[in-house]
Amino acid sequence: MKKSFSLYFIVTVLCFFSVNQINAQSKSPKVASVQWFPYFNFDVANFQKAPREFGPFTRWWLPGNDVTSEELQREIKVLANNGFAGVEVQPLTMGLNPKAPQEQIDRVYSWDTPSFYGHLRAIMQQAQISKIIVDMNGGSGWPLGGSFFDPKESMKTLAVADSALVSGSLYNGLVPMMKFPKPESGGLSGSSNLVKPEWGILKSVIAAKALKIEEKQAVLDQKSVVNLTDKVKNNILNWQVPGEGNWRLIASWSIPSGEKPSVIASKGTNYVIDHLDPEIVNKTYDYLLGSRAGLTAYFTKPLRAVFNDSYEFHTDRIISPDFIEVFKKQNGYDITPYLSSVVQKGYDHPTYLASMYPNAKPPYAFDPVNQWRIMYDYDQTVAEVFKNNFIKTSNNWMQKHGLLHRTQAYGFPTDLIGTAAAAAIPEAEQLFAEGSEGYLKLVTSGAHLNNRPVITQESFVSILRAEMTTPQKIKIWADKSFACGINQLIYHGTPYKYNNGEYGKEGWNTWSSSFVPYINFSTGMNESDPFWKDLKEVNQYLARCQYALRAGKPQTDVLIYMPFNNFTEDQIGLNPEETMIRGYFKGMEPDIKGFGVYKPSKTALNTWYNTLWETVNELEAKGITWEFVNDEYLQKANVLNGKINIQGNQYQTLILANLPYVNLKTAKHINNLSKTGMNVWAIGAHPIQQPSYLDFEKNDLLTAQLMNEIWNEKHTIKIASKLPVETIIQKIRFSKEIRFSRQINREMADGSIIKFISNKTDQWQTIELTVDEKLINCYWFNAEDGSAIPAKGQNISYRLSPYGSVLLYASSKKTNVKSIVKKTIDDTFDPIVTIGNWNMKIGENKYENSPLFDWKDNEQTKFNSEDGLYSANFSVDKIQAGKTYIVDLGKVFYVAYVKINGVDAGKRLFSPYSFDITKLLKQGQNSIEVTVITTRRNGFTGEAVRGNSQYAQFKGKKNILVPSGLVGPVVIKIK
Repeated sequence: MKKSFSLYFIVTVLCFFSVNQINAQSKSPKVASVQWFPYFNFDVANFQKAPREFGPFTRWWLPGNDVTSEELQREIKVLANNGFAGVEVQPLTMGLNPKAPQEQIDRVYSWDTPSFYGHLRAIMQQAQISKIIVDMNGGSGWPLGGSFFDPKESMKTLAVADSALVSGSLYNGLVPMMKFPKPESGGLSGSSNLVKPEWGILKSVIAAKALKIEEKQAVLDQKSVVNLTDKVKNNILNWQVPGEGNWRLIASWSIPSGEKPSVIASKGTNYVIDHLDPEIVNKTYDYLLGSRAGLTAYFTKPLRAVFNDSYEFHTDRIISPDFIEVFKKQNGYDITPYLSSVVQKGYDHPTYLASMYPNAKPPYAFDPVNQWRIMYDYDQTVAEVFKNNFIKTSNNWMQKHGLLHRTQAYGFPTDLIGTAAAAAIPEAEQLFAEGSEGYLKLVTSGAHLNNRPVITQESFVSILRAEMTTPQKIKIWADKSFACGINQLIYHGTPYKYNNGEYGKEGWNTWSSSFVPYINFSTGMNESDPFWKDLKEVNQYLARCQYALRAGKPQTDVLIYMPFNNFTEDQIGLNPEETMIRGYFKGMEPDIKGFGVYKPSKTALNTWYNTLWETVNELEAKGITWEFVNDEYLQKANVLNGKINIQGNQYQTLILANLPYVNLKTAKHINNLSKTGMNVWAIGAHPIQQPSYLDFEKNDLLTAQLMNEIWNEKHTIKIASKLPVETIIQKIRFSKEIRFSRQINREMADGSIIKFISNKTDQWQTIELTVDEKLINCYWFNAEDGSAIPAKGQNISYRLSPYGSVLLYASSKKTNVKSIVKKTIDDTFDPIVTIGNWNMKIGENKYENSPLFDWKDNEQTKFNSEDGLYSANFSVDKIQAGKTYIVDLGKVFYVAYVKINGVDAGKRLFSPYSFDITKLLKQGQNSIEVTVITTRRNGFTGEAVRGNSQYAQFKGKKNILVPSGLVGPVVIKIK
């Protein structure tokens, strides 16, 4: 999700697959997902070669339709040549010049025209040749919409209107109707269109006595409620008001929200479609992808999926045409009389709209103490209608055409596990919920529970940190996501090469533009970026990891029950041990506070997360793999051979941790499963409530009884302090507790295991494992270069570099790795020479015989972003035969190329910045040259300081500089 324009904001990405496999696929729509992502087992040769089809994607931002077919095709070739597997085409207007010449503006705002579809076909043709996969954004901007449909078919919100009644009078007239403000002009995601009252659809009319007003909320006498909905004809009510009391007449309506798609590149009046009406959803896809667009010939070759971004609906409460019927079926009672009690200003958009209504409450309450239960039931139904009416409708349309639907299935309060599970390709992102593992695991858990093979992520983006994306940071970000279960990364993103003189020489950067200076997102990754020439190697690393983490299927030890169905990013409780929150690279960057950084609200969900992390961190430290499970999938579980089985996925234990409540159906099912042998770890007191409003007093008592029985079942272990991890059977076990890693497992059909382990610290760390005696062939694989080293015996270890990662492949079968075995450079080398003084050229500044320093700490160099050139001489008295020599550069910001005695020694994109120089050294005098590539951040800030209006987005940021250059110490070492 984008954190909405007044907070977070984004676009997305797509997923991945093998082009060759796609071209050979069956056209059967019922197996589209399987055909796009066929099962495979890990193969050493494929890992080492890292086929490009397993590489990352990028979101490709087009300046609306102000493009040429020639440039589009050139950029496709460039992306293919630099290791990208595919693109997501996203035409929008973000960061463009609003005062450009009219001819230019007309071109930009001509999405959904024959010219635009001609450009799309040019993309498809070149993508076929370059074997690039193409996903298309659902229209232009987001949410899905345009000007091609009747505004009455636009996105709906539940709204309330009321009138005071005169006791004892006869009411004969129109039911209360809403008043609408004039449409906003201009603006971004907050803008709205005309909404006419006659577009509203009446959902309920009630009358009730108002007892009191508390904090702008009217408390109604529940016993006095009269449901008048069936008495209304043509919006007219004829009713005799009772003779006493303070009566209110309350009407609940489904009414268009008036929302415009954000940054849509289309002229005219554009509305967001009604995502909760399947007929309208299907009509939209028929229009955008039908014969008029001329794209059907490219379905599956190379077009794979349509993408819909996170759902930042400008609704107070989501409503659908079938909502009341679905609610009654799902919750067992009629919501009609209570509709007015669930409307809350900004509820569905907590990071933007809600900020306009601080401390908002529903205008009416029938039972203030138990109002939360009605809200729970409503949220439960929202998740159901959204899954069925939009996600599954989209899946089905795509499937009939051999395509897939990729989506970030969140944005409003929802059961994120369930909505992610429903998507054909579920997607996460690093902007939403601070990019936290507590959120990422919800998406990946849902995908795994429903056997979705690929989980994508909008990646390498953070708010307030434009031009701070480096190869090292990309790797750390990626490793965190891989350990959470993501296996297809999508760059956010690549701007089309676009410059009419209104930008600096680097051209348009969609999310860091002087025309929208308050938006300050991460790097736009294209040819202008200083790290572009090394990006192919970064992408090779990502491709190897993604190949390995697509092989087989997930292997997870334990499940953690997640009882909430109203997850929103503003409620996340952050794990105190996790890294890269909001993209903040601690120890390398300034800790930026300000616009878009908020404090999570203290809610039941937030509190639960904060109590959960102690358990999660102990699981991670002991090497126990874990995932979340929701009510929907836990209710599908059975016990098979002593394990929890959910759709073929098996787990050893269910963790019930500090639950505030538990769904009654879930409580009954857990109770039954525990009696048939399911293992339970119970943490804290057993819950005594269920959350539904239906017969809640009786059902709370039943729930308390069921959970008490579970807490006292023989297969339940009540946790007082330490987790009984010794009861978990593992083929690969941590030999000792560690607090530096995150990890995930994949299991092959023959029982072989891939274990990905990352080091989230800036220190060297040792991982020690005990391997099952049947897995006699084990190898450590380095995804940076595809090399391997044997791991012999049952007790094995590996020395992880700072921010390093490794893949362990453990198999009972012999694996041929001889050709790729390579010695590793670790921290066990002894220093022999420290190079203290250097000759340096940093921009226009030259230094001779100078110690190393961080450019940002020097007045002459702090605004420099050009390459740094370093040279020095050093002496080695004696070259010892049979010894290995390295040069360790120490701290480098951010990429280093090294020459020894004029000969290339290589380059390093990630730590450790160490090079094997054994064959290049000579006895006596030696020379070393280092070229350092840094980011553009400080240089762009310098332009803003000097008054260059093309860099207005960096104005006032002179105190937010990033480290730059070679800082060292540089040491020659021997082993």
